Amino acid sequence: MKTKKADDQRDSQVESRATGQVSTIGIASCHRSGDSTASFAQGLFDGIACSYDTWAQVLTFFQYLRWRRFLVSRMVPRPRNLVLDVCTGTAGVALEIARHHNGQIVGLDICHSMLEAGRGAVGKTSLDGRIQLIQGRAEQLPFPDETFDTVVFTYLLRYVQEPNATIQELSRVLKPGGELLSLEFCIPESSWIRALWLMYNRVVMPIMTLPVSLGWHRVGRFLGQSIWDFCQRCPVDRIAAIWRENGIPLVETRRLFQGVAIVMWGTKRR
Repeated sequence: MKTKKADDQRDSQVESRATGQVSTIGIASCHRSGDSTASFAQGLFDGIACSYDTWAQVLTFFQYLRWRRFLVSRMVPRPRNLVLDVCTGTAGVALEIARHHNGQIVGLDICHSMLEAGRGAVGKTSLDGRIQLIQGRAEQLPFPDETFDTVVFTYLLRYVQEPNATIQELSRVLKPGGELLSLEFCIPESSWIRALWLMYNRVVMPIMTLPVSLGWHRVGRFLGQSIWDFCQRCPVDRIAAIWRENGIPLVETRRLFQGVAIVMWGTKRR
C-alpha cells in the first residue's frame, strides 16, 4: 500500500511539469448559466466517493464497467504512451488503461475525496508506479502545450461552465497526432426507450438511492435532470463540432446500451 508521502512525491513530480495556470477562451455558445459549480461538483462527490464504483455499477444495470472497457478499447496502442485521464474520479479508467496499454497515466480530478479513493484502488494493484493522481481543474490544466499522447475524459462536460473552452484546453495539451476520447451519459434517440429513461431517472433512481445514503440520494435526484439539461444545450452534433473546431477533424461516436451512454474519439490534426 502506498504511503501519503509517496503519493505527494509522485504528485509533485507531475506538477513540476506545469508552466502555470492557463486561461481559456470560449469559442461557441454551449454555455451553462450561473456558477460553474466547481464547489458543487466537489460537494456532490464527497458524499459518495467511498462507494462510487459499486453504486455506479448498480445504477447503470451493471453497464458502467462495460462502458469503461469500450472507451479504453478505442485507444490506439502507442509505445511509451503518456496519457492524461481527466475527471479520473476513483481512477477506474486510469487503471483500465494501465492494464491494457503501456506507458504512464496522469489522472486529474477536482474532488479530493474521489482522488483519495482512487489512490486506495491504485495502491491495491501492481500498477501504482505507472499511475499518478493529482488534483486540478479541466478548465485550467497545469501542463505545457502538446504534453500528452492521449487525453481521455469521462462525465466531465456537465460540470464545467464552458464545455467548448474546456475542450479547447484539453486539445491544447494533446500532441499533434494524439488521440482524444470521451465517455458521457446521453439521452436515447428512440422515443419509447427515452420514455423509460425519463421514468427511471426522474422516479426510480431518486427512490432507489434514498435508502443508500444522503449523498447517493442527492445524486439520484440530480443526475437525470443534469443529463437532460446538458443534452438540450449541447447535443452530440454540437459537441462533435467543437472537437472539430479544436483540431480533431474526424470525430467518431458509438452509442451504448440503447443510447444511454456515448463514446467519442478522434485524432488531433498533425
